[in-house]
Amino acid sequence: MKNYVDRRILFSPATAFALAICGFYAFSGVVNRFDPEGSLGSVLVRAAIALITLISFLLMPSKLRSSTAALLPMKIFFTFYLCRLIENIYVSSINISPGPGMIFSIFLVTGVGAALLISSMDKGIKNVDLTFAMSALCVIFIVGLYLNREILLQNSVVYNSRMSVDKINPISMGHTAFAFLIYFVLVLGKTKKLTVQAIIFCPILCLIVVFAKSRGAYIAGAGALLVYVLLLKGSKRVFAFCGAFAIALVVLASSGVELIDVVIARIQTINVDTDQSTMIRSQLFAGAWSQFLESPVLGRYAVEMRFNFYPHNIYLESLMAMGALGSLPFAAHIVLALRSTVGIIRSGKFPLAAVLAAVLFIREAIAGMASGSLWGNSVFWVTSALTISFWYGYQGFLAKNRNPEIRAY
Repeated sequence: MKNYVDRRILFSPATAFALAICGFYAFSGVVNRFDPEGSLGSVLVRAAIALITLISFLLMPSKLRSSTAALLPMKIFFTFYLCRLIENIYVSSINISPGPGMIFSIFLVTGVGAALLISSMDKGIKNVDLTFAMSALCVIFIVGLYLNREILLQNSVVYNSRMSVDKINPISMGHTAFAFLIYFVLVLGKTKKLTVQAIIFCPILCLIVVFAKSRGAYIAGAGALLVYVLLLKGSKRVFAFCGAFAIALVVLASSGVELIDVVIARIQTINVDTDQSTMIRSQLFAGAWSQFLESPVLGRYAVEMRFNFYPHNIYLESLMAMGALGSLPFAAHIVLALRSTVGIIRSGKFPLAAVLAAVLFIREAIAGMASGSLWGNSVFWVTSALTISFWYGYQGFLAKNRNPEIRAY
């Protein structure tokens, strides 16, 4: 059992993890090309991801499934928050967009369910499987956007707007492309094959990130990479800087310095007085804080009542919905995830999945300050839970003891 290796790539824990962090939007371009008006394609993709995750869990030997008490705060918060949603929707008859069906399916299946199942499979997430799954999903993501190139170019060039299609809004497009960028930064130089893939895909992904024009993707993604580099030790930090510099040179050589101007111009639009998106978010923040002050101990509403929408800040949303007392488990979960993130990155002895989960958690924690909701931020829950599971499950043991493929790196 110690040397168990799962050869079922499709139903491997690594594939389940890769699908959880970027699978839905990786397939959205293909869905948009063949089913632009309907919702069947999107439903099938979500169902397939959930099914693959469940089958991966069931196929994994029970002796290899992990469990840690450090995930208890997250489980407690899940229970409290679920009760709040049920009370608001079914007892108080509050209409929370986009409706109970969508909210509960995303929160319970892609959030709670995925986080608990994938975090229990940390020992089975092999590097070779994860690199295959992430690279394959990146190809599918890029091909899907290429199939919609006419719409994307029309939005970006003709209308001088943000790149988007019906099934992928600019925010999701930017975050998904940046997730793949982070992955390729982490594997750059590990093997010749992965390095070649990084050189090929990084310029394309950078173009997507830039022209999606998602300010949150810019800030959260760059912030996560910066924190990652700062946490590295000694020569690893130097190599990381060199790798990032090399990627930047390739991107600039292939696309020109005008990309930087696009990013700077987009970030400069962050203004409460002149930018409508920033203005609405500031009003949502103020409304959420006001609702928290009205019920500071236990909270009251899972939605900002003025706009009838989540406040685009998961921390304010927690205080608004659960109050200070109900938010304690959430705060404890974040502290444990941050401790695990620092330990994993500084250790340098953990497998790729642990490092990728840790860096993506940093990104999601930053992005959560101005985007997303507690019930819909599946990547935040999956990466934070998996990071905790890795750290408190390994606790100082060499990664190669549980993941032999790490030696190939």
